[in-house]
Amino acid sequence: MRKRVCLILLIALALCARSGWCGSSVLEYPTTVLDMHDADGSCWTGIDAFGYYPARVLPERWLVGPPPSAESAVTLPADHWLDLGFSGELVDGQGDDVVLVETGKAGEQALLFVTDGGQQEYLLTKVVIESSMTQELSHVGGDLAGVTLPFVPRAIRLVALDMGGQSPGFDLVGAQARVSHECGLQAGCPNPISGVQGIDPNVPLSWTPGATTERHVVYFSGAAPQVEAGAIAVRSGPRSGDVNTFDPSSLQLGRTYFWRVDGLGSTDADPVYEGDVWSFTVADHVAVDDFEVYADLPALWEAWRPHEYAELALEQEVSDTCQQSLVFSYYCDRASEASMSRSFATDQDWTRGDARVLQVLLHGDLPDLESGEFYIVLTDGANSQVVCRPAITEIEDLSPWCVCRIALGDLTGIDLTRIRGVILGVRSPSSAQAGTSSQGTLWISEIGLYGAVCPEGNRPRADLTQDCKVDYADLERIAADWLCEPACVYETAMPKKPVVWYEFDGNARDRMGRADGRIHGHCSFVDGVYGQAIQFASQGDVVTIPDAAGVFEAIHSGITIAFWQKGDDSGHLNDTLFCSNYTYDQSNPAIAIHLGCWRDPGQYRWDCGSPWSFDNRLAGAHQDKSDWTGRWNHWAFTKQAGVDGYMEIYLNGALYDRASGTETPITGITGFEIGSGWYGHYDGLIDDVQIFDYALSAAEVAYVATDGVGLFERPACAADLNADEKVDLHDYAVLAAEWLRDEIWP
Repeated sequence: MRKRVCLILLIALALCARSGWCGSSVLEYPTTVLDMHDADGSCWTGIDAFGYYPARVLPERWLVGPPPSAESAVTLPADHWLDLGFSGELVDGQGDDVVLVETGKAGEQALLFVTDGGQQEYLLTKVVIESSMTQELSHVGGDLAGVTLPFVPRAIRLVALDMGGQSPGFDLVGAQARVSHECGLQAGCPNPISGVQGIDPNVPLSWTPGATTERHVVYFSGAAPQVEAGAIAVRSGPRSGDVNTFDPSSLQLGRTYFWRVDGLGSTDADPVYEGDVWSFTVADHVAVDDFEVYADLPALWEAWRPHEYAELALEQEVSDTCQQSLVFSYYCDRASEASMSRSFATDQDWTRGDARVLQVLLHGDLPDLESGEFYIVLTDGANSQVVCRPAITEIEDLSPWCVCRIALGDLTGIDLTRIRGVILGVRSPSSAQAGTSSQGTLWISEIGLYGAVCPEGNRPRADLTQDCKVDYADLERIAADWLCEPACVYETAMPKKPVVWYEFDGNARDRMGRADGRIHGHCSFVDGVYGQAIQFASQGDVVTIPDAAGVFEAIHSGITIAFWQKGDDSGHLNDTLFCSNYTYDQSNPAIAIHLGCWRDPGQYRWDCGSPWSFDNRLAGAHQDKSDWTGRWNHWAFTKQAGVDGYMEIYLNGALYDRASGTETPITGITGFEIGSGWYGHYDGLIDDVQIFDYALSAAEVAYVATDGVGLFERPACAADLNADEKVDLHDYAVLAAEWLRDEIWP
């Protein structure tokens, strides 16, 4: 599961030419954690500020800005990765341009990428820590010298490869990158980085002005077409060129916004340097208190006060939430109650972000209706309002955790823009009989403000986009799957014989008798599509082709690699399934196939051509995990070099993506491996690998994918609303019956 987390953004302001910063480059710490993933679904652990291991850590706090201490670290076991964003463009300078600090020299390994903060990336180097088995800091990194990128690098990605080290894993103390706020003609270096999610609703926007800019015009809207068209309705300015910040105000929780900055001269007759369109998505909630800032009980007791028969404690290791929780132990009877309260030093505006719901995440001993009631009190300093027995609902995929929700619109007795305090407590209800009492313990993980929500169990059947309403987005999804049936028939044509053919029926022999493969590691064989399939499960599992030079000798202007695949537990954005010879920091592979993230929508990368370049890459991201996850898939990756060259990807017999203009031939292949490579090892199954010395046609791909039959079974269509294994007017009728149904609350 690729889990998207709430990000902490430290905005770098005043990045203008007049500040003297323009053109300079310095090593800086990250300003945000753009994304992170723990492949095994556990909480992030590491070393705390005092050198204690294991400790639960928050990467978005440990790695943004300087580290808490020289001893603290975030541990990345195998398949874990982090994306760290910076305030400006990453550039080349003297020495390493990306510097990582790792603690404990035990041979840890990781891949270091530079990225645009989104989908585009470049593998800069493989980081290998010295294996002296000493507890010392290692300063390692990568150099951008000679690297030409088709994107502006704004971030780094670190992917752990193995379980080395005493933790075990790659123990990242901190990271720095050489950042420049170079002044081009256009406005650049947007903060927040374009495409980032989880932004605070009060975020100010900033950018680097163009070199000749005297004035700025900002276009800002929740509708991309308005920004792209430069609509007057979303225009702000012009403003002075040295004012390179913009406060959008009134941002809504969970909503995506678009903006652009145009640079103007001193007069209207001067050229206009139109900026790129940037975007960001606001976090889905704002934490009133997530109990993460309290390092010990004295710090907790300074903020939260227990009253009467209540005791407060902290607990880190609470199942499933990966958050520190406040532990509230209570006792109440008809003569007493138990509560805890917090007063805010400054007034809290609970309407920001268009918040609609106060939500408390908790679990434990909730009192029954006869002996006790859980209540919440809110005050604005002048008036208070009590909510007795608020609605509490169990979270289906996070049991035993529950959510307690209160509609802010129901709180009419207080000023929501000036909240001064909150009380949570348990007391006996007025109907309680004499002698009854209630006691127990509640774990409270977070108190937060949310926008409108979709309560569990209320989603309409026709809500295909899972936004709790039935609208045009769901109609588009039905249209995309229209007439989808459980099987389809392709036109087929028999291809020429493959150069090599690995059936993986208990071995890696080549059916064509040309180049048997050699199995390394602990690969096993399980049931496949045809007979058996080979399973890659750990680092070191790989099949190599010893006579790769002979196999690829005749493959120069065209190639097809076709195979069946079923991914397992990978958390990588990309794993390497097939790869020719390469050397980190020296030469990239002429052929590489990368796929990844079997649990969620992932990426695909098809590299083919020598020398390696972005012009010889066909890449993209899946829009929905139903494209491939959880089942066997047949892939075919083709390339035709030359003046009319092209690259294609086929998924389950159908053309999935295509790019033209890839002229570079396929040369210099002296090694080839299956199941591992440039981007790291693959987790999962592979069956029936065939490599051809030309680019197969669509009909030939269909022949290979279906063993000549032409009939291909499809997975269940997402838009099959009446479960009859096809999408037609019956499904449209279900959607029409629920058209514009809206279950969003409140």
